[in-house]
Amino acid sequence: MINRKRVLLLALILILTSTIVYSPHLVTPFPLHADEWHHIEQALRLKNSEYKFGTQSVEIGFHIFLLIISYLTDLVLFYKFLPAIWAVLSSIILFAIILNKTSRFYIAILAIIFFASIKSNVNIMGLWFFTPLTFSIPFIFLYIYLFTEGIQKQNKKYILTSLVIMLFLIPVHSISVLFAIPFLAIYALIHYKYLLREYKFFLLFLLIPVIGIFFYSQIFNLTIVDSLAEIFQNLQFRQGWGVLELKNSFAEVYSLTGYLLAFLGLVFIIKNKTAEKYLEFILWPLTLLIMIFIFKTTGTSYFSPFQRNLYYLAISLPFLSAYGTYCLIAEIKNKIKNSKFVKLIIIFVLALIIILTFFSYLKTPEQIQLYKIIDNQDYQDLKFLSTLPKSKILAEPIISTAIYPVSQQNITADIFQRSSKQKDVEKFFETDNCTEKEKIIKTYKPDYVLSEYPIDCNYTEIYNKNNYVYNVKKLKWEKK
Repeated sequence: MINRKRVLLLALILILTSTIVYSPHLVTPFPLHADEWHHIEQALRLKNSEYKFGTQSVEIGFHIFLLIISYLTDLVLFYKFLPAIWAVLSSIILFAIILNKTSRFYIAILAIIFFASIKSNVNIMGLWFFTPLTFSIPFIFLYIYLFTEGIQKQNKKYILTSLVIMLFLIPVHSISVLFAIPFLAIYALIHYKYLLREYKFFLLFLLIPVIGIFFYSQIFNLTIVDSLAEIFQNLQFRQGWGVLELKNSFAEVYSLTGYLLAFLGLVFIIKNKTAEKYLEFILWPLTLLIMIFIFKTTGTSYFSPFQRNLYYLAISLPFLSAYGTYCLIAEIKNKIKNSKFVKLIIIFVLALIIILTFFSYLKTPEQIQLYKIIDNQDYQDLKFLSTLPKSKILAEPIISTAIYPVSQQNITADIFQRSSKQKDVEKFFETDNCTEKEKIIKTYKPDYVLSEYPIDCNYTEIYNKNNYVYNVKKLKWEKK
């Protein structure tokens, strides 16, 4: 039963969750990751009828969601709130699932505390950033719960709803469905009698590959046969998919305390003979550990990339950690039940667990620290660009990532374009040779140059509050 005190406790934890997820934005009010800027750009290109179908549009569902928000408010300025809002939404759904599954309020409360402790960094991603991965988290909780609960209780409505959620995620973040296929298939096979009896109903799940292949063929304008070949190749994520994947460790995403308590939770589940009831919470992390082991052994990860598997592993553990903590406290309480200090001891143990769980929450690996695309002054300079006629801007790749989202002006190259174009743009800002600069301008034909420092090349300066803006329209039309 949830009484007023429990509602207040839940509300307090949700407020604290939103606070710690929002905390990196206390330093900068803008999106923290280049991927966030990229998705903002795609949403605004949809809005401006400038959207180009291709690699980026495999996540068009997420872009449509951002597009809707852009009609309600300034997407760039509002974006800083989205990670915290989504963390709270994910926590509420996780809480409801665990409460319904266990009928234990405090296990559900502990689960969302451990969920809040999951770490983020620019490589693994996480709750600090609002990307298709984090957008998918509450839906992952839902479809896994509905699928497994539906099979366990032989409830077709649950199973069908889980299928609808999976289909919804295909154009949003297909990897957030693909990673679960191995363990959901194993779960279904364990209940093979029900599977065989209702095989016609379960054939509906063939819609996932059918719609996935059709969606892929439409996005990339391929035949079904060509799509099948490409999808097969793209579902093999080899070393090199992520820039720093070989340096990733389990400690990057979850605390040592959380892991130990999750293992303890598994021990208690087996001891309490509730493995069948909580089978999905055993299979989920187990299959991901196997997938991670395969990657470490062969250099190839199937269905989903190694980094994403680390994160999917982390979001599978809060229940086990919560169950382990709850049973540990129960054991302690049982051992010292005659002590007058029982409440103080339990409070001390819980406080120690929470402190150790969050101890390294803000610590990120040295080689992948948070970076800043723009600050408030840069933002004002980019807003100035929006007052200019529709143009092409040449700027350093890092700040170029934010130019379209803020000003809706086109750019020469950003940090996503690892090509000779990006190298030429970097060279433009590294050299003091005006002749070399002019060659680059004539090659890529920008209308304006945005520079952090003044450029002494007789360009027409039109703005100089923080960054400098130069009009170079004449130069691009002069003969080489």
